[in-house]
Amino acid sequence: GTENISCIVRIGGALLRGFVLCLLQRDGGLPRQVPPEELGGEVGEETAVASLRAAALRVWGRLSQDPEMDRLVGALAGCPPLPALAEVSEQLFQDGINWGRVVVFFYFTYRVVWQALWGDHPLRTILDWAISFLQRRLSAWIQRQGGWGSILRYSPPQPSWDPRAVGSPEK
Repeated sequence: GTENISCIVRIGGALLRGFVLCLLQRDGGLPRQVPPEELGGEVGEETAVASLRAAALRVWGRLSQDPEMDRLVGALAGCPPLPALAEVSEQLFQDGINWGRVVVFFYFTYRVVWQALWGDHPLRTILDWAISFLQRRLSAWIQRQGGWGSILRYSPPQPSWDPRAVGSPEK
């Protein structure tokens, strides 16, 4: 059945936190460990979204191979975390939404959290903003796709890079 918006936002929050934590663990070399609770998560929530997280990471694996991503990430460097994330997020979805762009949004959230680890920015604030953006801008679209489960069927196109064109928007 179709998930309601509050369910989409709850699952999306768990998925986003799991995605960010997974990439933080993969990166290593961090100034400190980040427990899920610091991102606003609950112990055990990751297992409920494990297959969705694996799908998002698979999509990211394809999208991350493009050099344009490095350029976009480089644009975040040295900027205050929340304004940088807000600006990139607005640009990313200005002409539509698709699963590839949702995953890129997750990745930019991770990059901003990663940057914030080296400063004194509260990580929870970044995640709260990202989840609020997800609710405001993405949840209705996700609901129209039939919920988060439809990301399991998404296969990103081979990149042909315009900075915002991570695939074509799906209506």
